[in-house]
Amino acid sequence: MASILPHSGVLGKRLAKHLLRRCTFNITKARIDDFATKQVHEAVDELFTFPALFRDEPKDPVTENYFNVQGGSTPNSTGNQRDNIRAWWVSEALHDTSIRHKMMLFLHQNFVVNKGDSGNPQDYFDYFSLLRFYAKGSYKELATKMTYSNSMLDYLDGHSNSKNSPNENYSREFFELFTIGKGEQVAAGDYTTYTEFDIVVAAKLLTGWRKSSRPVPADPTYADADTGINLGYAYFLNHNTEDKTFSHAFANQTITGAVNIPDMGRELDDFVNMVFDKDATAMNICRKLYRFFVKPNITAEVETDIITPMANTLKVNDYVIEPALKQLLNSLHFYDLDDSDNQDETIGGMLKSPLDYLLPIISFFEFPYPEPETDLNEYYNKTFNDLIIDYLCTNGDMRLFNPDSVAGYPAYYQEPGYDKNWITSGSIATRYSIPDLMLEGDLGFDIKYDVVDFIKNSGVISNPFQAHIIVDELGDYLFPEGLSAERREYFLNGVFLDGIPAYDWTSDWADFITTGMDNAVRPPLENLFRNLLFSQEFQCM
Repeated sequence: MASILPHSGVLGKRLAKHLLRRCTFNITKARIDDFATKQVHEAVDELFTFPALFRDEPKDPVTENYFNVQGGSTPNSTGNQRDNIRAWWVSEALHDTSIRHKMMLFLHQNFVVNKGDSGNPQDYFDYFSLLRFYAKGSYKELATKMTYSNSMLDYLDGHSNSKNSPNENYSREFFELFTIGKGEQVAAGDYTTYTEFDIVVAAKLLTGWRKSSRPVPADPTYADADTGINLGYAYFLNHNTEDKTFSHAFANQTITGAVNIPDMGRELDDFVNMVFDKDATAMNICRKLYRFFVKPNITAEVETDIITPMANTLKVNDYVIEPALKQLLNSLHFYDLDDSDNQDETIGGMLKSPLDYLLPIISFFEFPYPEPETDLNEYYNKTFNDLIIDYLCTNGDMRLFNPDSVAGYPAYYQEPGYDKNWITSGSIATRYSIPDLMLEGDLGFDIKYDVVDFIKNSGVISNPFQAHIIVDELGDYLFPEGLSAERREYFLNGVFLDGIPAYDWTSDWADFITTGMDNAVRPPLENLFRNLLFSQEFQCM
């Protein structure tokens, strides 16, 4: 039986690795060791304690102006501004020790906008700010704010939704993708949870919301009262003022039409409350959380024993995400401790996204990327835009914050493959190129990764004189389940020592420490580094 009951006791290294992989992009030996000593609830609570941002906002590499405060980039460089905003987000994700940026990615997947190639960068920045503001807050309130956010009004044509020409794009996705979800179809246009008629009525209710323009530097008079973030506004002359009666899916509820601009907000709130009052909405959101943080397959047992109590928690807390997600992350089920086999389902049971693959490599192996204070252009453009976003994510079927459809990234929603969609012939070739590019200094900036220096000076390896300790400790920290006996033999003798006796390595390392000459120790360490990151185990989390 799947169990939502909390796991008590100390995490230990294996479960600490699991929790950190699923909830953060910043994974180091020190963090794993620290979390391994914590009680489960203490570790989860720490992940929901959001630290200060590394940088509060993007900084333009050319002008060195901060985007929001000083006006961003030079004129006619909106594409560069959008690139800088995305690069800034990835930089923040790399530095973040909390669950915040994983949650921002989750919310983006479930309130998709595509602003990567066009559109106002100010709106793009505000969209990120909205995701961050609600990263552990109310999903329901975010659904309301997102409805008239400038990016969403632009992306799904809400800005052109008028009483004389209703546009159904946003109302359709609000039901199907963003909130209640499409249930079993029981008749033509009837999806159990909502109907085609509801889409038409909702489109009329949502008429009259328009994009606002925000001056840079920011003017507080344009800010939303609750969040401080610039949003769209209500334009009453284009609003359908009729009462709106929905279908049997919502008990034929009637929402009174607005009589003025402030009342448009009340009408929208009534609509959102109507949808979120349905148990199906809470269930659908919790399924999304489960697939993102645990695994894609939801059995009847999981539906009953995990999703249902999570949905109850979510609804009781008025759709604030934190209590329900904490309930999941604390549970016996999350750690695969609710049956007799704790290695058959969850830990190591998902394939890594491009970000889950590369950002932990950078953090764990202490990769020395360009410093923002000394070379902002290489920091943003070469490291985060060219390498991570354009090369790894785009070639890995994750066009970051620029997905191909309103449904988001197929690995998070597309049956039956789900996370297996991350691995294709093209994407795996891109992943496999990363270790060589790091070692050869071909990442787009003039930095070669020095694995010898890492083994010598990082403190990750307790005794580099012993070949088996290097292999055992790297495998233990990098792989979900550590090394099996068979794989240990492969990495130790087949890859690292490559047939030489272990005492030869001890002698070679001693000579290196004495002389500083690394010609004997570098090839085996680089070969081990490549093969660990090439391995099937490292693709899993």
